[in-house]
Order: sequence, then C-alpha cells, then structure tokens
Amino acid sequence: MLSKKMLSILATTVLSVGFVAGCGSNSTSGEDKGSNVIKIATQSPLSGGSATLGEAIKLGAQLALDEEKDTFKKLGYKLQLVPYDDQGDPKKGVANAQLIGSDKAVYGVIGHLNSGVTIPSSETYEKYSIPMISPASTATDVTDRKLKTVNRIVARDDFQGPAGAEYAVKELKTKNIFVIQDKTAYGQGLADAFKTAAEKEGAKIVGFEG
Repeated sequence: MLSKKMLSILATTVLSVGFVAGCGSNSTSGEDKGSNVIKIATQSPLSGGSATLGEAIKLGAQLALDEEKDTFKKLGYKLQLVPYDDQGDPKKGVANAQLIGSDKAVYGVIGHLNSGVTIPSSETYEKYSIPMISPASTATDVTDRKLKTVNRIVARDDFQGPAGAEYAVKELKTKNIFVIQDKTAYGQGLADAFKTAAEKEGAKIVGFEG
C-alpha cells in the first residue's frame, strides 16, 4: 500500500504537469479568465468497502497541496483540492469525470483506485486534455490504449502476476494452485497473468473461478 508521503509526491507530479498543460491551454471559459485558483481533483472511493484506501489517496493529495501552497501563493495562485467519491463504480466515475472536465480550473486528477473505474473515466479526461495519474490501477488496458493524458506509478498486472507466481512456486514450493478472482477488471487481469506465469513455472492450476 502506498504511504501518504508517496501519494504526496504523486500529487506534486500531477500538480506540475497539470500546471504546465493548463498554462498552454486556450480553452479557458470567460468566467474563469483571470482566476488565480488552481484545482487538483481526486477520484477514489470515499464510501463503501474500499473507503479506507480511497481516503488515503485523497489525504496524500491534500498533503502535497499543503506542502506546495506557499510556493504557489508567491506566484499569485491558490491551490485547492477537489475530492470526488467515485464509489468504486465505473458509472459514477465517468459522471464525476464529466463534472471535472467542465471545470476549467481543474489542472489534474489523482485517481482512480480501481482499474474498472479508471479505464472508462480516463476516456473523459482525454477528451478534456486533463492529465491523470493513478496510484493503484494495474490493468494493462489502462495504459495500453496509449491515451496521452493517462499515467500511473504502480506496476501492471503483467508484472505483478508473474512476480506472485514466481513467489508461490519457487519460494512457497506450491505445486497445485486454485485461483479465485472477483471478476473485476483488476481481479481478472491479475488472476489471468498469475495463472499463465504459474503454469510456465511448472505449477498445476487445479481450479480457476470468479
């Protein structure tokens, strides 16, 4: 799990990239021209079973903004965090992304937690040219689509799956493995990568269920 400090560094990166991108944009609406407010949005589950992880993403972003606010104040800008609760739901994530895209003061997004929410929501960020960085979405499709605004700092399924398989077979000396996954974009992708790698390592997959 990422620490708040690591998430703070992540947020600072989004802040820098978003600020540069925003300065080069001519899409500012009349009501936002001359505004000195720079908003950084977060999208993560702030309610439901994954709320603890989602809250950590939000707090990490807030920490980064708190650390940078004096620097930006000297430049004449005020930093503001705008947290959104995606509820771990793709539809909610996309709806929030539309709201984020319509706010010209948002310069970047930190999120999402879930790959299944990141993938559809990132299509909207791409449409509005808003940079995003995910600290947790591992599905290969997140970055395989080559969207210009999409970034992440976590290892992909095709790295994590084989690493887990190697540990299970070589370190734990496991010969028979039953794989259970939760049918989410995250769970299925990671389980598929693990299964393939475990079989190459010589293990027998005795079951594979979602």
